[in-house]
Amino acid sequence: MDWTRRTALLGLATLPALGFGRQAHAIDAPGLGIGYLEALGQPGALTLKIAYLPPSRIDPAYSHAIYVNAALHSDGGQKMWVIERNGGGWRLALWDEDFWSGEGVTGTPPYSWPVSTGRKYPGDKRSGPTPLGIFNPDDRAFRHRPGWGSPGMYNSIYIDLHYGSGRASGVAMHGTPRNKYRLLGRADSHGCIRMEQENADKVWAMFHGTARPGRSSPLWSEVPRYFKSPPSQGRGARWGYVRDGTILHDAATGARLTKPGYSVLFVFFRDDD
Repeated sequence: MDWTRRTALLGLATLPALGFGRQAHAIDAPGLGIGYLEALGQPGALTLKIAYLPPSRIDPAYSHAIYVNAALHSDGGQKMWVIERNGGGWRLALWDEDFWSGEGVTGTPPYSWPVSTGRKYPGDKRSGPTPLGIFNPDDRAFRHRPGWGSPGMYNSIYIDLHYGSGRASGVAMHGTPRNKYRLLGRADSHGCIRMEQENADKVWAMFHGTARPGRSSPLWSEVPRYFKSPPSQGRGARWGYVRDGTILHDAATGARLTKPGYSVLFVFFRDDD
């Protein structure tokens, strides 16, 4: 959707193009705060094929949410919001102080920091755009890898998704090598969500505190599960996933399907379609 039409629909001021990377003048983007995330939930703000939940419609089981805009042609694109419940509303929970001080912003900025989402690399069949939809973080400890536990990926936290073949998704949010910081703000990954290592430290600490991944997390809770199979802790395939945030129910009892996990919801979307 054309940005001028979108901002008129959402009641936001028209914003100048931000460009890519740390050269982006984010100080000119007051309309990209939590109100922007909420407004994208209005009818017609996103195309119907984009699964999306505004903050006000997030299930009460979740205390935090991470929004990632994978858009290529939008002022809101290639950005992350880490938000937390604040009484009856939401507020920004984490942000990159160094980035925003460089932009001349004091106090709470509109979003957390720039990221890089996925694109297709010729000859690499597993590369591609970051999958869109509503996801849980994977609750299994081996899908949380501290430090450089995965090649080129720092403090990796994987999404909870198995494909129809049974293969677990390799999409994670993680810190990137410093020589790739200049690429943040544009689509450059193989599908993951890249950020600066210091920001990956903040996300990791939010999830785990000083404990190991799992039940010791300060955010460990009972949350909806977006797949139909029993939530085994092994490496076997999980099946029956939904990506639109549909609350699944047991066919026999009608009870909600839940699992122990992190009270964090991932919302991956794009607003330039």
